[in-house]
Amino acid sequence: MGKVLEQFSSGSPGAVTRSADEIIISVKNAGGADIPFGAPVFMTNNGAVPFSTASPQDFSTFLGFAVRVADKTPDAYPNAQFNLPEDTRQGSWKADDLMEVLVRGSVAVPVAIAGQPGQPLYVKKSDGSLTPLAGTEGSTVLLENVRIRKARSAAGTCSEVVVNKRNIL
Repeated sequence: MGKVLEQFSSGSPGAVTRSADEIIISVKNAGGADIPFGAPVFMTNNGAVPFSTASPQDFSTFLGFAVRVADKTPDAYPNAQFNLPEDTRQGSWKADDLMEVLVRGSVAVPVAIAGQPGQPLYVKKSDGSLTPLAGTEGSTVLLENVRIRKARSAAGTCSEVVVNKRNIL
């Protein structure tokens, strides 16, 4: 008789977890550096950039999350990744790539601390990591329209989050 799984992983960072009503747009990676799958991205006049710890953005420029698209990125799901621990299966969009960004829908993202369903999501200004905790005043940026849908498992590093509505139209 087979074994029944009791817990499921939320997936690799940047994997779209539900596809009924997501909106994914293409935008240039204008940051001059790689943007990891599952990372929050922010709009500039030239395209999208990752969160900057040097000059932190605010929610008004939050665009969405960088998502992996298997037919556009050769390292989206490389075979070698499946032998690695879940937290190292990231991959990224290269500088100046036309990348895919989820602006509404559900996506797996790396979250430092396991949260509960319904909790908001914050970006820590100190290191750019995602957390469900607000921290001290001014130490985080609230992603107002993002909520945790499924908390990460005890063994995993990704939570499923929902972007409820587009921030920048």
